[in-house]
Amino acid sequence: MILFDGNQFAQQREADLQKVVAELKTQGKHITVAAILFTEDKGSQLYTGLKQQAAQRVGIEYRVFSFSVTDSLAEIQQQLKTLNEDSNITGIIIQKPWRKTWEAAVLGESSQDFQNWWLSLVTTIDPHKDVDGLHPDTLASVKDGSWKRQGKVLPATAKAVLSILGSSHQLQAGKYIVIGKSDILGKPLAYELRNLGFEVEMIGKKDLESRVLTGQLLKDGDVVISATGQQRLVTGEMVKEGVVLVDVGEPRPDIDRRSVEKVASFLTPVPGGVGPVTVVSLLENAVELAKKV
Repeated sequence: MILFDGNQFAQQREADLQKVVAELKTQGKHITVAAILFTEDKGSQLYTGLKQQAAQRVGIEYRVFSFSVTDSLAEIQQQLKTLNEDSNITGIIIQKPWRKTWEAAVLGESSQDFQNWWLSLVTTIDPHKDVDGLHPDTLASVKDGSWKRQGKVLPATAKAVLSILGSSHQLQAGKYIVIGKSDILGKPLAYELRNLGFEVEMIGKKDLESRVLTGQLLKDGDVVISATGQQRLVTGEMVKEGVVLVDVGEPRPDIDRRSVEKVASFLTPVPGGVGPVTVVSLLENAVELAKKV
């Protein structure tokens, strides 16, 4: 089995990106990403720190604007509008907090649910500065295959998965099963795979439970990508011999590495797989958007 080394791959991409950023600076183009961080979420603090460090390594400025999830929606939206209008800011990202973290802090104080709160924030981002593909317009353009023509970028995690499969020669004919239907990964990844001409089935946890009950499991998947956050959701008994497995679980793996090692032909581990590549993919997106200014 090939065990993908995301750290090494990300380092190579960073080295290439550093040269591009340096060249842009000689042309007077400076890249600055603004990140909205919610301080209650420990995962967001970790990921923001990793992104900021990577940005510094390649020569991109990464400014962090901290809020509490209990701060008024209007206050956060006003900060986003200010960033939209600031010509020195070339990219904007909102580090999405874990739903349970948000609910623990907010429920009882607000009648608004998490999804509406999140949608109110991401729709405030200027689509031309949307480095992580969070705006609904970006997702719609990925779905209909027009994102490149519109000058948009793929969500960073979806881009990372595709770059891993492509560079490892695993972007192959066959059936792709994407577990998880999030706007950040599951949907844009499934849409883009279909745009590329592949057979794709996107399923949720309940769909997977049905497959387990019927005995279908994941045996029909030549490439299985899992991003649910449920530890050891995918085991070796569930997949076919020679399957390509991409684990996008966080902070713990979705895929049980020990049980799939004798079955799979390729696996991205957690940690050290998709995560590092997602960070550099975000910075590559920032460069692409800055070039269009």
